[in-house]
Amino acid sequence: MGTRILVVDDEKAIRSFLFEALTKLGGFDVQLAEDGVEALKKIGKENFDLVLTDMKMPNLDGLQLISEIAKEKPEILMILLTGHGTIDSALEAMKRGASDYLTKPINLDELLMRLRKVLEEKQRFVSLKHYAAELERANEELRKIDEMKSEFVSVASHELRTPLAAIKNAVQLMLQGKTGEINENQMKFLSMAERNINRLTSILNNLLDLSKIESRKLAIKFEEMDPKPSIEFAILSFKPQADLKSIQLKMDIQEDLPPVYADREKVEQILANLLGNALKFTPENGEISISAKICDEDENMVAISVRDSGIGIPKDQLEKVFEKFHQVEDSLRRSIAGTGLGLAITKGLVEAHYGRIWVESEVGKGSTFTFTLPVSKGEKRDLHFRLILDREFRRAQKNSLHLTLFLIEVADEREGIKEALLDPLEERVKQCLWRTSDVTLRRAYEKIVAAICEADLEGAQVIQKRIEEEVLQYFRKNVDPPPAIKVGAATYPEEAVSERELYKLAQERLRG
Repeated sequence: MGTRILVVDDEKAIRSFLFEALTKLGGFDVQLAEDGVEALKKIGKENFDLVLTDMKMPNLDGLQLISEIAKEKPEILMILLTGHGTIDSALEAMKRGASDYLTKPINLDELLMRLRKVLEEKQRFVSLKHYAAELERANEELRKIDEMKSEFVSVASHELRTPLAAIKNAVQLMLQGKTGEINENQMKFLSMAERNINRLTSILNNLLDLSKIESRKLAIKFEEMDPKPSIEFAILSFKPQADLKSIQLKMDIQEDLPPVYADREKVEQILANLLGNALKFTPENGEISISAKICDEDENMVAISVRDSGIGIPKDQLEKVFEKFHQVEDSLRRSIAGTGLGLAITKGLVEAHYGRIWVESEVGKGSTFTFTLPVSKGEKRDLHFRLILDREFRRAQKNSLHLTLFLIEVADEREGIKEALLDPLEERVKQCLWRTSDVTLRRAYEKIVAAICEADLEGAQVIQKRIEEEVLQYFRKNVDPPPAIKVGAATYPEEAVSERELYKLAQERLRG
């Protein structure tokens, strides 16, 4: 079937003229309507690709018709014909959903050219939409495969650690002589077995950490902390290894360094990975220093650096060192064993703190690994949320994406109800989201669950309806009497153009 066009004009002569021109010269399938009311009836019963409408008509004018079509059948293209020559009305038509406009008297060549141009643009859009849908499906399949891989690695690591621990205990009992006396040769082989068991345990732990980071299941216990004690602990822990190679360990902490908002255990793991790497690749009589100061580029971040006088990293390898299983290829490093997971895990841990990590290096002179952590502003209950919203908003701006912020709370004044229902509320909200990249988190002090989703205004309305239905259904089954819920949502860029506006609008709607 050819392209179907509906011509809408209250003048019979113009309708007949356009019918003849568009069917004979353009080869289009053309239907006619004498006003907007008749046009809407025909659109309700038949499918059209394009509507060519006059501006001034009785009952329902061109602008009103365009608004109705855009609301009911947005896939239909629209071109406005106006004999009044007002640019304002033409621009208003474009705002309401028209694809183009033409002024009377009608130039047939121009009319046919503009029609074909609009239809070609629609075809390109349909093709792009199809390719985008195919790409989204392919990406979703890849995400599922990646999730399965992470789940397999996690389960396998857990399952292997239990028998490995039993083997390690057995070997240690034998080495301690508790199972009977052993000779020197047996001691040698048992010690070798113990070293390899420890190495395998370390690999499994690394795989488990990596799978948690990739699946976003890594638990981060944020708190206000002074980074200095953690740096001192790392230096003290590695001092025996450094002494064996006559390597000096130094520390340089900026005076009045502010506290950071981080997970102490994870920060110590980051420092251990970087310091361990530095010791591996620094020759005897070398030097390693750890420094901490306010970041030069961002005063809201603390920069911690681990600098060594080691063998350095070639320039073409600097961007790759944080990739999984990557090992720098050069003869100086081949004798040093490793899985290539340490820096990938370190990067994941830093990014889980909403910081960044980078390396500067020169072959033969050494390397400096620097990572950042957010300064604590004393707003413990809000900073985590603020950092995530800031990260997701920047990502949306950079990639020209839509972003919707939902704020959800239980509307019930009974004592303890809001606190008790925070966990199931967060769980139900998670189940209502579409993409693995969507984020949910709670603002426990205010007893609010927040969700940050890659969704436009239309998608946000669907998600909000789903959240309200799913959560209320759960409450009706499990809470007597069931409480109500309140949802406030705002979408970038349709409703808010800044992060501040986005949050303010969502909060106003929650409280409204």
